[in-house]
Amino acid sequence: MRKFYIFNINQEFAILTRELPYNLYKTLEELYYLKQQDYSIGVAIFEKVALPIDKKNLNINIFNEFKNNQYYTKFNNLHMINNYYSNEKTTLAINKAFLTLETTTIHPSFLKELKNSNYFACDFKNKDYFWLSSLA
Repeated sequence: MRKFYIFNINQEFAILTRELPYNLYKTLEELYYLKQQDYSIGVAIFEKVALPIDKKNLNINIFNEFKNNQYYTKFNNLHMINNYYSNEKTTLAINKAFLTLETTTIHPSFLKELKNSNYFACDFKNKDYFWLSSLA
């Protein structure tokens, strides 16, 4: 199972790192692995790089898109697809600072709805990263 953290990147940083996302990934990775005593510095840096996520609107949009899907369930800010036929088990948690997407498939259903041009996904465990807008 892969776990992606999805961030809403500030427009200026998105423009600067669109063609070379490695630097953005390394910045977010450093923040992810920060020691507890450095959290206050990390929060200040994170607030310059990423914007808050509009939880209410995103929850409504995802719910409206998937509410008729028989494999979809929702509880508070947690959206789940459990499709035994396509072997997809995906969970999307919506937080104010970032989204977490845990999935067993290469093409999770929720990514189609998250193609915001400034959403950047990172899998820190597997060192994978990409702009959601780059998905075909």
